[in-house]
Amino acid sequence: MNGSANSNVLFQEEQQFGRRLMLPIALLVLVAPAVFAFGVWQQIFRGIPWGNHPLDDQALIFIATVVTLTSLLTLWLVFACRLMVIVDRDGIKLKFSPFWKRLIPLTEIREVFTRDSSPILDYGGYGVRLSRKGWAYVIGGKRGVQLKLNTGLPVFIGSQHADELAAAIQQAKAA
Repeated sequence: MNGSANSNVLFQEEQQFGRRLMLPIALLVLVAPAVFAFGVWQQIFRGIPWGNHPLDDQALIFIATVVTLTSLLTLWLVFACRLMVIVDRDGIKLKFSPFWKRLIPLTEIREVFTRDSSPILDYGGYGVRLSRKGWAYVIGGKRGVQLKLNTGLPVFIGSQHADELAAAIQQAKAA
């Protein structure tokens, strides 16, 4: 959604995982396929059985293929994940693509304030999280907006522009 296409949009932000986080994740995700590629090279191309209890060649190739495809899918998901936050007259629209969508109606919001958070300690990590502290939608950083709702668990929305997000929510509620 483009803010200029819809004059009712008071705030719009799209976030994705930061580059500093991408390289370590990519390296970790690609370790397993690299290990299996070495095993395939060792056993099939060099003729040296790989491991103490080597698999037969077909099983090794199958497992190496599954591990590689799973790793590539994981890597794609990390790069594809985006958090879109839109505040308009209907409420707060959260989209954690390619998975989650949520609309929080303005009438459900009891309290709004900015705060710092430690996503790992408070919510167990990044992404869409549910913890003892409530729901969190966090891609990066530690600043965001805390929502206390009339019903249900609190919601923390990570934002690079937390003050503007909180102001837009207050403005939408006042309208």
